[in-house]
Amino acid sequence: GDEDACYYNFWQDATHVRGVWRRTSLNSYKEAEPTWETVLSLDELNAAEERAEGDTFVWHGYSLLDEGPCATWDRALVFLSPGGTDAQIAREIDLTTKAFVP
Repeated sequence: GDEDACYYNFWQDATHVRGVWRRTSLNSYKEAEPTWETVLSLDELNAAEERAEGDTFVWHGYSLLDEGPCATWDRALVFLSPGGTDAQIAREIDLTTKAFVP
């Protein structure tokens, strides 16, 4: 049911300068202070890939991949912009492992 569905948002603050893409359950979302799980941290991704300042990834959104009726929604495309330019790249991410698909 909907209670099992994940709700996603992108969040930036002083701790997460480039931002985190995160999720929570419907029940948690209804609470005064939902418990969020980080799916992707752009700060960590930029550091891991040693992206130079001015070329760091900027969040451009996501699209869950609908694999048909009765399928588990376990993949998404995330759209990232190198340096915040109009250009963007898409990367497939496994929502179970929270890792990019090779």
